[in-house]
Amino acid sequence: MTIRQIIRFNRIFFLANLALFIGIIAFFAVGAPFLIHSGGSIEANRIILKGESGMPNMILQGDDENTLMTFNDSRGNIRLQLQGGVFPALIMKNDSQEIVGTFFPLKDGGAAVGLGDREGNMATFIRGGSAPMMNFYHESNQPNIAMGIANELPHFVMIPKEGHEGVLIHGNAPASLLFIDENGEIPVSLSRYGLHQPSESKEETPSDEKVFSSDIQSFLKGVE
Repeated sequence: MTIRQIIRFNRIFFLANLALFIGIIAFFAVGAPFLIHSGGSIEANRIILKGESGMPNMILQGDDENTLMTFNDSRGNIRLQLQGGVFPALIMKNDSQEIVGTFFPLKDGGAAVGLGDREGNMATFIRGGSAPMMNFYHESNQPNIAMGIANELPHFVMIPKEGHEGVLIHGNAPASLLFIDENGEIPVSLSRYGLHQPSESKEETPSDEKVFSSDIQSFLKGVE
């Protein structure tokens, strides 16, 4: 390469760098006011933060219907998700991308928490609102232990993994312990009035000897 060619190359290289520099200055002078406002805020539809490996660690995106923020692991899998919009929620996932935890609002104004097992099946469910309760599950779609307040009636229910046989304790007047058979019936109940077993004739029990109210019966139908 001759000296003239070297000088020409340096001149072109200098002009190219100068044009790039002017372009960057023009971008910040003209485009920055649309992105960065005087209040210190940044406006964008999607923001991605990447780690050293180039994998997205955090993604923030929003639109008119939903706002979403996700926190990923080193492989780019979502581990924690914050969701806004009409149905705000917090969702946690394990390394197999199964949902193992949720936190979301209820229609009656309260909130609920769901905790899953490693396979993503429901293990514990806690809800607030007008009918607070806590349910525990063991490899079952139906709660094996349930406690809470339903129809203004505090209760505790324990049912095995298979079948409807179980025990119910309720806090109505009088507080009673009810044993439930496999048919959902109540063969034996216990209260401060003593042990009660319905007769075979199914005659109505006198009002002063009743050990559970119609509220309990309706609740048992809901459990079934």
